[in-house]
Amino acid sequence: MAGRGTISWEELHPAFNRLAQRFDAIEAQLSILSEKLGVPFTPLDAQVPPEVVELARAGKTIEAITQYRR
Repeated sequence: MAGRGTISWEELHPAFNRLAQRFDAIEAQLSILSEKLGVPFTPLDAQVPPEVVELARAGKTIEAITQYRR
């Protein structure tokens, strides 16, 4: 741990990556189920440019926000 009561990005990054992978799997399953049931489903990141998603997933949060605002 970085310091008492402080957590570093290096410690959190792997956990965020695992969460992102789980959310991707859940969205994929939800997409399949909604298609079979005839219920529309639009993934949240479908509205976000791919380069912004890529920056965010790479842990480049500030760059992702800047690119999204452009």
